[in-house]
Amino acid sequence: MDNINKQEPSASQNVISTILSEEMVNEVTATDVSNEEIKEEALMSDELIASEYDEQNAEKYTEEEQKKAENLSTGNDDILQNIIVLSDKMDSLNQLFSEKIRYMEYEEKIFDQMHEGLQKYKEDMYTQLIRQVLLDIIEVRDSILRIADFYLKKPEGERNIPYETFAGYALDIQDILEKNGVEIYRSSQEDNFVPVKQRAIKKVVTENKELHGKVAESLSCGYNYNGRTISAEKIAFYYYKEPAKIITENNTEMVQDG
Repeated sequence: MDNINKQEPSASQNVISTILSEEMVNEVTATDVSNEEIKEEALMSDELIASEYDEQNAEKYTEEEQKKAENLSTGNDDILQNIIVLSDKMDSLNQLFSEKIRYMEYEEKIFDQMHEGLQKYKEDMYTQLIRQVLLDIIEVRDSILRIADFYLKKPEGERNIPYETFAGYALDIQDILEKNGVEIYRSSQEDNFVPVKQRAIKKVVTENKELHGKVAESLSCGYNYNGRTISAEKIAFYYYKEPAKIITENNTEMVQDG
């Protein structure tokens, strides 16, 4: 019974089974291939979309960065321009300040020169106004002293009153001169000769070489006013000559007199 129930399939059935199996395998294989292709296409599509998205983002990012860079460059240019303008203004201010300082210094210098010139003019004018008066007083004083010296050489009984009178006049005039800023000076014997303050009137011959050019005698006083000599002192000065020349000259004079 069992053998009857378990009959072997026929050859036709085996062929049909084989064909069906192959078709199913092919369909499955085809389905697998189709799925693989779909996956690859989907992957490629995703990659393409991602690439396009990345390119768009990159372009967008590049544009944003470029705008930022342009804005930053523009800002830097504005700052640089402001610095240049400010520097030019500072240079202008420095130049104006320097010119103002120079102008003020020039004004101050001109003012000082004008003030100095005015003071000098006043002093010179004052000097010119009183110079002649002072010279007249000086001349009177010198005349009085000469007269007093003349009477001094007379006998004692004839000279007392005139000498005291004239000497008193000289002292009065001297007081007047000194009150008006006149300095009276007189040299001593053997003082050095000073051409600016003294005028040589008389020559005194000497055998002493060391006395040559020095003051032998003061013949009149000298007078200074405001540091200037307005009347030089009159003096006699020593003039050195060798003794032999002096003797020869004296002998010649004696022969001529004889």
